[in-house]
Amino acid sequence: MAQPTSLEARCEVASSCVARLDLTIPTVVDGLDDRVSRLYGAWPERLYVVDAQGEVSYKGAMGPFGFEPDEVREHLLDHYDLEPRQP
Repeated sequence: MAQPTSLEARCEVASSCVARLDLTIPTVVDGLDDRVSRLYGAWPERLYVVDAQGEVSYKGAMGPFGFEPDEVREHLLDHYDLEPRQP
C-alpha cells in the first residue's frame, strides 16, 4: 500500500487491515504527524495498554511476531475489572 497522505486515507488503510486480519480489538489510527508512534516506539507494530492514569500497563514485543492480541486480552482480563466478551 502507498503511504497515505491524508488522515481519511490512513483510516481507510487501517480499516482494510482490521478487516483482512479479522481483528476484534479496538484499533486506533495515529495522526499524519506520527506523534504517538514516535512517543511509544510502535515500529513496526506493537500493542500497548495505557491505563486511566496514562501509564503503560502492557507493552507487547515488536511485531509482526510480537503482535499478540490474545496476550493483550488476557492482560486486560487479569488486570482490569472486565468480563470476557462472548462471540
